[in-house]
Amino acid sequence: MKSSQITVFTGRFGSGKTEIAVNYALDLARQGQSPLLIDLDIVTPYFRTRDRADDLASLGVEVVAPYPAGQHIHIPAINPQIRGAIEQRERPVVIDLGGDPQGSRALAQFAELMPQRDLAVCFVVNPYRPFMDSVPGIRDAIHEIETSAKVAVSHLISNPNLMSESTLELFHQGHTLVQEASQALDLPIAFAVAGARLAGQLNREEKGIQLLTIERFFLMLDTSG
Repeated sequence: MKSSQITVFTGRFGSGKTEIAVNYALDLARQGQSPLLIDLDIVTPYFRTRDRADDLASLGVEVVAPYPAGQHIHIPAINPQIRGAIEQRERPVVIDLGGDPQGSRALAQFAELMPQRDLAVCFVVNPYRPFMDSVPGIRDAIHEIETSAKVAVSHLISNPNLMSESTLELFHQGHTLVQEASQALDLPIAFAVAGARLAGQLNREEKGIQLLTIERFFLMLDTSG
């Protein structure tokens, strides 16, 4: 997937979308692109990017989120800074969006501001999570998000992940299902995701898999002091 002005990551609870959004933004930062990471996940209280804003800033990623007073409540508290981040064109934007109808609705108010020719909306599929183990389940989840967010999903992200239990065999088994969904829904797979240990085992050229190698960013920070 080519770098877009705005890249949205969404997915069902447990899909890994926040870790992927953070790692994708960090990858842009390593390329010298100074990304803005917008935390629009207003529903799930776990692994919020806004809670790691200072740590991410030190790594070259600026977090844009609702006002501090609204950080720990589950309603949209959208400020002009978010609107300004979406409207500007000098820096790439990465958006972490809630993956259910309530959460994805936070994006709807900005839909008309999105540059359609330079927008990627990526639905993260972890086929080992509930309701994501079939093409119909993936289709229904995408339809819910598109209806609430008022934007169309353009790509799938393949994240066949079982944390410490992940193996090469399970990766390929899960990735095969995401490939089936890609063909059935006519949505390209932007990239697949794997932790460093598993990524080292994958033969990307032989399998033709574009891979984003991720670190467990929140776990890494929690254990570093």
